[in-house]
Amino acid sequence: MKEFDYSTIKNYHMYSVLKVIAKPFFKPFYKLSFKGVENIPQGDEKFIVAINHTCAIDPVFVGYPKEMPVLHFMAKAELFKNPFAAWFITHMYGFPVKRGQGDNSAITYGEKIIDEGHVMTICPEGRRIKDKDGVPQPGEAKKGVAIIAKATGASVLPAAIYSDGPIKVGSKITVSYGKLITPEEMGFDKEEFTSEDAAAAASLVMQRVTELWEDIKNSEGN
Repeated sequence: MKEFDYSTIKNYHMYSVLKVIAKPFFKPFYKLSFKGVENIPQGDEKFIVAINHTCAIDPVFVGYPKEMPVLHFMAKAELFKNPFAAWFITHMYGFPVKRGQGDNSAITYGEKIIDEGHVMTICPEGRRIKDKDGVPQPGEAKKGVAIIAKATGASVLPAAIYSDGPIKVGSKITVSYGKLITPEEMGFDKEEFTSEDAAAAASLVMQRVTELWEDIKNSEGN
């Protein structure tokens, strides 16, 4: 596979074009609804969107509202072995991460995304837990979201993707955006921020995502 260029944040038109023209074609396949859209920052505030991992197109669901800016996202490196898939994902602002290998290239690139004024989405769980049907797993939170947020001074916008069962064509899907989690809430103002602090901050983020998910479940009576 062609090596991904982590040195520069490139601009592509395909994401913005598809976000507009694909919406009418997308609606017949999924019954989408959104809550808390007013919580999406509209100014220059640095933020990362943290979501639970339900399926391969999670970034599409969470990036669907017009209020959400272009979202860069991590995708497993295996997807980039296919040249066409690599081209498409890259032009949709995806970048590869080698899961379970402490991929510093992806982390550094994520920091660059935020520092240059862009927005990225990340799944603190690190992977989709296939037998959980998208149910958030707070105990699975990885430190990456906290490391990137701490290095850039970014807040974190928790967002939950909910469906009653596995997501497939025809599924009813609700996406809920919560209140921003500030750097102070995550303990970034500590004089010494340890690896344990990063783990605690990531757990806090995943807990907020889980709370949003549970609120949707309770409100929809499932």
